[in-house]
Amino acid sequence: MPRIATTSPVWGASVAELRELARIAEGAGFEAIYSPEVPPWNGLSNAQVFAEATSKIKVGTWIANIYTRMPVVAAGSALTIQEITGGRMVLGLGVSHKPVNDRFGIDMGDPIDKMREYVKAVQAIMDGSAPQITMKRSLPKVPVYIAGLTKGAASLAGEVADGIFPYLSTPEYLTVLKGYVTEGALKAGRDPAEVDITLGIPAVVSDDLELARSSGKKGLSNYLRLPFYQRMVRNNGFGDVVDAIQGGANPADVFSDELLDAIALVGPADRCRERLEAYREAGVDLPIIIPGPAGKQGTVETMEVIAKTFGA
Repeated sequence: MPRIATTSPVWGASVAELRELARIAEGAGFEAIYSPEVPPWNGLSNAQVFAEATSKIKVGTWIANIYTRMPVVAAGSALTIQEITGGRMVLGLGVSHKPVNDRFGIDMGDPIDKMREYVKAVQAIMDGSAPQITMKRSLPKVPVYIAGLTKGAASLAGEVADGIFPYLSTPEYLTVLKGYVTEGALKAGRDPAEVDITLGIPAVVSDDLELARSSGKKGLSNYLRLPFYQRMVRNNGFGDVVDAIQGGANPADVFSDELLDAIALVGPADRCRERLEAYREAGVDLPIIIPGPAGKQGTVETMEVIAKTFGA
């Protein structure tokens, strides 16, 4: 089975649902299930729930906000989950978004510099090389992936990380990001092949294409309000959509079918699987399917559809 992973819902789920989602993903043969992190949901706590409900699948964060926890807290939590799983933990890190961080009075500074410092600190704590920390347990290395939507973030992933976690990219722009990863890796004296190229791809699977499209737009339109994703959409070739939103348009009103089809998998299962192959051909090592409900589907029902569509 080709590599494929998934996530729990972006906007949270109960602990009972998280356990069931992880079991479904594991049963479908997915490589990993990751937890997003949107306050007040905690990605690391959710990853631990996944860990204790499964025995084979990788678990992790997609992504944990570096500004809301010290490196020692992130490293310690990741090591605990690594011990629970026997080596199945993946620590995904990101800077979140300025509007989100502003709510908590967080000064982001230079996000690239902050991420570089944070990743190096976390890695040093986890591998025992940090001078202020004494490690008393030997565990497998915890891979560190970082969110990447821009040249700077992608280059940094190549420089210091084990993988990159982009989102809402077309296959065409993914090849550009992959090129930036390669540049960063070579500059740091690393082999670019050491960096796992993933991509979070929203998926709304339904035989009713119009229902899938309307549901997909409803679930994704608010992302277009965030500056990082506006830049991503512009880089994807849809600058006119961003211009309209910055001019006062409602994102839901200017979210075209063309844009949706460019960044998501929507409609009948065969259509979604066919579109997924375009991402693999563009260089995605690990597609990460982001489950989206079609109409009034519940959380578990949505994951069951995703597992049936993309699993073994």
